[in-house]
Parts: sequence; C-alpha cells; structure tokens
Amino acid sequence: MTGETIRHDAAARRYSLVIDGTEAYLTYERPADGRMHITHTIVPDVIGGRGLGKRLVARALEDALAGGDRVSSSCWFATALIEKTPAWAAQMA
Repeated sequence: MTGETIRHDAAARRYSLVIDGTEAYLTYERPADGRMHITHTIVPDVIGGRGLGKRLVARALEDALAGGDRVSSSCWFATALIEKTPAWAAQMA
C-alpha cells in the first residue's frame, strides 16, 4: 500500500491519494506568504484504518517544512498529529 502516490495540486490547495477508486484528501489555505493552514483531512470509511490521513498530513508538513513555511490547522486530525510530532509542532504558527 505504500506505493500509492500522493498528488499535490497547488492551485486547488489539495493533497490527494486514491485507493481502490476512492479518494482521501487534505485541503489547506494560504492565508499569507510563508503560511499553510490545514483545513480538512478526509478519509472515507471504506478506505479508513490504513494510515492514509497520517500520510497526507505528513506529506503536507514535509512540503511546508521544505519550503520554510509556518503551519496552522483547524483540522482536529492534523492538529493532533502535529502536536504529537516535535519537529512539526515547532513549525506551528
């Protein structure tokens, strides 16, 4: 399962991953230059329980960190993961 590719559509501000024809995705906003605000992480029940949400959050955070961005989140799932990961929590805006 780790071979599926997470796609990033910067224009749509969305990371997505399709498993068995069903899409899981993360959406974000850019409230200012150098800032990423995660708004939603959605994993449909039919593909849930596989760590897909965590993979989406990890990819978004990796990209944000690589770009030097500060991160905020109004998504409970992403916020919980960020708070549990010291390197990510340090980037919270």
